[in-house]
Amino acid sequence: MLLPLLASCSNTDIVPGNDASATGRFMLSLLTEEVTTEDITRAGSFNPDVSKFKVSITDAKGLELISGKEYGSMEDHDKVLPAAEDYIIEVANCSPQEAVSANEGWGTIRFMASETFDIVSEQTTPLVLECTMANAGLSVIFDESFTTKFPTYAATIQDTRNLVFKSTTADKVAYYNISQDQESISLRLTGSAGGWNDRIDKTQSIPLTKGKITRLRVRFNDGTNTDSDVNIDIETDTGMGETDDEVTVG
Repeated sequence: MLLPLLASCSNTDIVPGNDASATGRFMLSLLTEEVTTEDITRAGSFNPDVSKFKVSITDAKGLELISGKEYGSMEDHDKVLPAAEDYIIEVANCSPQEAVSANEGWGTIRFMASETFDIVSEQTTPLVLECTMANAGLSVIFDESFTTKFPTYAATIQDTRNLVFKSTTADKVAYYNISQDQESISLRLTGSAGGWNDRIDKTQSIPLTKGKITRLRVRFNDGTNTDSDVNIDIETDTGMGETDDEVTVG
């Protein structure tokens, strides 16, 4: 769902120019989507404060004219530019580095948008940018059937951060910057019932999708032919609650 910002940049009097120093204006409005995480253990939404989004503008030569200025604090003079083609505007709520370092290393959703635009002398160029989720998220839900069978359990993402999903981090979402539409990470699932014969230690590749939060549901299939069967249901947060894939580990 796209939520328009209540206050957009105003269209004030156009600054006149001449052949040597022709200028024009831009009028910027931002839209953002509400990202909702809903599952059997928690429900919540992330609706960012768009006024805090950082705006950067570069010209066709790569010269940065505006660098990381908060959208809500932009003044009239910030919206006046020399008449020229191929300006690039980029808007984001945080940097790629902050997207993976915030919240004690679990990261945060990164909303962003970019667009190329022209400034025409003594005219106002309207810009409407839709800021969407630019990174990928991962959450793990341990079903009661699994935690009852394996009271000691963990799911560890095997990368430089080594984030661990367990009983004390059950409400966490891990965020990742991915360059492709879909990339995979390695997840190690461990569980113990106290005895050497009642353990699980499996590693699996998990696909992440840009702009989506992937939910893993770990459950134990009691009553199957092999009592150590453990299923990891992989769901992409499409808003429909549909299961995209199911992978059996065990």
